[in-house]
Amino acid sequence: TIDGLTSLNATVNIQVNGLINGKRAQGELEADLTSNDKNQSKISVTGPLLGDIVAQVGGSLVSLFTPKAVDIYKVPEGTFIVLNGFFPVCVKPQAANASAALDEMSPKSLLKMLTSSDVARGKFVGDEKLSNGTLVKHYVIDGDAFLAAAQKSSDPKLQAFAEALWSADDIDLYVDAKGGYPLALRGNFSGAFEPLKFEGDLGVQIELTGVNTNPKVELPASCNKPISTK
Repeated sequence: TIDGLTSLNATVNIQVNGLINGKRAQGELEADLTSNDKNQSKISVTGPLLGDIVAQVGGSLVSLFTPKAVDIYKVPEGTFIVLNGFFPVCVKPQAANASAALDEMSPKSLLKMLTSSDVARGKFVGDEKLSNGTLVKHYVIDGDAFLAAAQKSSDPKLQAFAEALWSADDIDLYVDAKGGYPLALRGNFSGAFEPLKFEGDLGVQIELTGVNTNPKVELPASCNKPISTK
């Protein structure tokens, strides 16, 4: 589990080939997470598919923009969504679930869900090194066993994710050799993924790039006077 980590930097890359909101879609999204021990976090989302999902974030006003990147800040003052285009626009949504679609694509959320003790069914492959030299233990989670266990999970989010899937390939999981927490994951799934309003083939790659470094998270100047949305 990564629950014991006080802060982290992580990246998730999602590749899709199928339909988003019933329209043909093929491409990728990347989400970079920064979080610290002060209850502050930032998720930056980029990629060719950003325009297909931005309308699902922050209400009708946000859908009028076509940003190159979207940053979601969660700080004690609330949630702020920054749309980065020709000039940055900061939005403070009133709806509690305004950023839910992108929250569920957070590397932390996905990693916790996909490595839950409810679904960790597989075998040890061997001791290895990641490209950055970190020593890891490589495991392979059986795709069929993962799917069967996830559909019976006590976690409603994990259960809903699994019930929307048609199939899951075997999942490669890399666990830090010293700390015992998951560092990287590679998996491919077929089915529906509600946060993206997607249906088809879905590839997920997650990597923790910094652990317990307690990075600083600061709101940009554009959020000094944010636009408020319902």
